[in-house]
Amino acid sequence: MKEYLNLVGYAQPIYRKCELCSRVKDVSYRLDVKNAESSNMLVGSLDLCKVCAANMGEIIRIGG
Repeated sequence: MKEYLNLVGYAQPIYRKCELCSRVKDVSYRLDVKNAESSNMLVGSLDLCKVCAANMGEIIRIGG
């Protein structure tokens, strides 16, 4: 699962809506979702706050 979900940190946080918890706060991370057939093709991405990124990172680490 690690090769299909990539968590990338922004250089500076952006104040906008987290796409996981729907709260408006500083968004510090982006989760890139890659194609299952070819892991170098990007399917989409989600902007995540620090708390959601930590939770998603834990899920990716355990699931992979």
